[in-house]
Amino acid sequence: MARAHARAAGRGGSPGVIVDAQVHLWEQDRPDRPYNGISEPNLPHPFGPERMLPLMDEAGVDRVVIVPPGFMDPHNDYALECAERYPERFGVMGLLLPGAPGSAERVATWLRQPGMLGIRTHVNARQRARWASEELAESFWAACERHEVPVAVFAAGEAEYLEAVLTRHPGLRLVLDHLGLPQIDAGLRREDLEPMRRLARHPGVVVKVSTLPARSTRGYPFPEVHAAARAAYEYFGPERMMWATDHTQTLRRGRASYSEELRLWSEALDFVTADDLALILGGTACDSLAWPAGVPSTALAAAR
Repeated sequence: MARAHARAAGRGGSPGVIVDAQVHLWEQDRPDRPYNGISEPNLPHPFGPERMLPLMDEAGVDRVVIVPPGFMDPHNDYALECAERYPERFGVMGLLLPGAPGSAERVATWLRQPGMLGIRTHVNARQRARWASEELAESFWAACERHEVPVAVFAAGEAEYLEAVLTRHPGLRLVLDHLGLPQIDAGLRREDLEPMRRLARHPGVVVKVSTLPARSTRGYPFPEVHAAARAAYEYFGPERMMWATDHTQTLRRGRASYSEELRLWSEALDFVTADDLALILGGTACDSLAWPAGVPSTALAAAR
């Protein structure tokens, strides 16, 4: 049913393509690409295409955007290798620290890496402490705006910081991860939706409606997160919403199957239409990340 609903309509040359805009894939810790110790894997074993592709096929998901987990920073090699092996199924939003030396210079050629769709980063206080300077971060944001590189940002509690960045760089193509909500196990309160409302006023911001089933303790259809889903819909509208799961977070907590994460949107929410779903479940991601239907992710670099 999810696939039938999503294929009912579409825009931007991408009707019916179902895109999960965030899943972490990772390999075993290895000497040449070691984990950095900042965080721990969600699962006690590597999670790669051999585990993800069967879930995608069962649910009817066409594409996944790989976001390397933070403990693999600064290595995006594995994610790009997955995209090279399965370019019709995987693209990459690679990790890059805004305030690290050389980051701004790397932005100019970032999208020329086969399989790369954009950048993923964090702007919370703990991560900003890793930056060499705010001046370097400012150069990074300016470069992303100038070169039109999409940036997905984990920004829980940092709406004020992002608003300042967007005021200085109104052309920045920003993706707000996880509805701007706090960490998953912090609970979900009405006031946690306020940062999303504030950031929705900036037209260049798209919201990633991810992690909602992982926040539910009642199982499908996850009734306690419907209000947050509706708020995202009211603040942004379907043309600025992209569905994502961050599925290993859900697996870690045992709160939903992958198909149920899709069914939250395709079946359980009565305020979205078939046309809305075509955008939320794939059309917005295809447009915002410049990954048209039918084009392998690795083929995009040749035109950049």
